[in-house]
Amino acid sequence: MRFDQEVWQRLPVIERMGYTMTCILDRARRFAEALRAAEVPFAVCGGLSVMAWVESRDPGRARSTKDVDVLMRREDLPRASEALAPYGFVFAEVNGVPMFLDGHDGIPSQAVHVVVADEHPSRYERVRTPMLGPACDDGQVPWPRVPLATLLEMKLLAMRPHDIAHLGDLLRVGLIDRSWRDRVRPELRERFDRAYDEAERHYGGSVH
Repeated sequence: MRFDQEVWQRLPVIERMGYTMTCILDRARRFAEALRAAEVPFAVCGGLSVMAWVESRDPGRARSTKDVDVLMRREDLPRASEALAPYGFVFAEVNGVPMFLDGHDGIPSQAVHVVVADEHPSRYERVRTPMLGPACDDGQVPWPRVPLATLLEMKLLAMRPHDIAHLGDLLRVGLIDRSWRDRVRPELRERFDRAYDEAERHYGGSVH
């Protein structure tokens, strides 16, 4: 189900939230269906992946998300673009970020955003993004998602406030603890210490 601005505007505010989330989940499902059929490797990452991991432990801790992020290899983008076209997705690059717009009239904020594997995410970042390895595809959600250690590294590379919040969510449901420091690359361990300390201070004992 593609997002329809007119439908959204007609809904009461509380129903708009559910409609938006339904469209996001369906976007991820359609994207996965197309790439699976074409055997193009990818894995969902970002907030949607965090949401799935947390939901597996405690639905009261799951945080909604605003878009779909996927980890892919750059060399697979042309084949992915071809496979996704019949499903209505259009490849674009906006401010250096590769993405698949959901339709020719799709907008970047509602696209599937691509994190390119094994590349520097910006000219300021010295650590490369994780490589695309085997995904977690256990049938719990209709798309493969990055393993938890890969997700953790990607959050440490970003280190925005909501990334710290996501670490707090994973911490509160018992999916990560301080021992996970040894599961990330050595160059990210100092960031792990800082991020974990902050997540634990803000979210570790919270009942919310």
